[in-house]
Amino acid sequence: MEPAVDLAIVGGGVIGCSVAYHATRRGGRVALVEAERIGSGASGAAAGMLNAQAEAHEPGPFLDLLLSSRRLHGPLGEELYEATGLDPEYVWAGTLRVATDEAFREIFAAEYSWQREQGLAARWLDADEIRELEPNLSSESVAALYLPEDGQVNPPRLVQALALGATLGGARVMEATSAEGLVVKGRRVTGVRTARGEIPAGAVVLAGGASATLLSNQLGVHLPVHPVKGEILAVNARPAPVRVNIWNSECYVVPKRDGRVVIGATEEPGVYDRRPTLGGVAHLSRAAVNLVPELSRAPFASAWGGLRPGTPDGEPILGPVEGWEGLFLATGHYRNGVLLSAITGESIAALALGETSPFDVSPFSQNRFAESVTR
Repeated sequence: MEPAVDLAIVGGGVIGCSVAYHATRRGGRVALVEAERIGSGASGAAAGMLNAQAEAHEPGPFLDLLLSSRRLHGPLGEELYEATGLDPEYVWAGTLRVATDEAFREIFAAEYSWQREQGLAARWLDADEIRELEPNLSSESVAALYLPEDGQVNPPRLVQALALGATLGGARVMEATSAEGLVVKGRRVTGVRTARGEIPAGAVVLAGGASATLLSNQLGVHLPVHPVKGEILAVNARPAPVRVNIWNSECYVVPKRDGRVVIGATEEPGVYDRRPTLGGVAHLSRAAVNLVPELSRAPFASAWGGLRPGTPDGEPILGPVEGWEGLFLATGHYRNGVLLSAITGESIAALALGETSPFDVSPFSQNRFAESVTR
């Protein structure tokens, strides 16, 4: 059977939608299947921080991946707005890693040192300089690492813009459509079997976060991807008491353009229940007020949870699957799915369409987990 599309993508979060968008930009015929609604999983639950320098702890391929993706987000936002009329609400005000004790002061000082050696934009702030930048931070803030080139985005808006951009490019986006299995011929994946029928495809991308393992397991490819529940909440605050992303050892505080301040996030490995809990909300509320006392007067808006797709090393699994033609992975992004969506979309779309990737994703192959992956 001739393929109905060049590329079938399983998973309609920010990663799957980015792959779909970039594939249509390359002229590919695309079908994307999502079991629920577009962006209803981890992408819709994320705070949207683009903390490329705050997420890497040393130079190496992961830092390069984070920085490359951050550079793509600025042009991507402009491109999406022009193509779709939807504003993903990017903000480029930086990130402030705040230390409230000597232990974290030393950790952040070491990060400042190697980042400066790498030529990255970073500033070291003492207590007085912290207050000059963010007057409403707690007096317990003794030092901070300011990363001025980091930013943030509104994740649901970004997912919507990517999905609409893909649709305008000819992609077929199928919500409420479960992927029940992969269609194979010999050692080649030739499509996706869904509740609505088969989708013959030249290549298939598994971009369903932690659920990607359900399909890969059918082929004997066991991926070490597991859910890490995160709870998050939001308050209404106009004007926002802080300007930049604030992040200490207990929580992060992110002021959004729509008047909310997003506060997160807990971490519970192996938990599948996405609902927020009273304990989680209490912990985040207490931590946020300790960090930014002004937040104690902000009206509570909402709370929610999501399941991040974690891996043993906290880095994504990207690229082709050894031993299977026509199957590609874009999963395991943990808490960096939104940030890494730009480079993942560009790279996986190119590879799946038989082109050269603009970024070498080989360090993120599933082969690095040789003991966990069997075929």
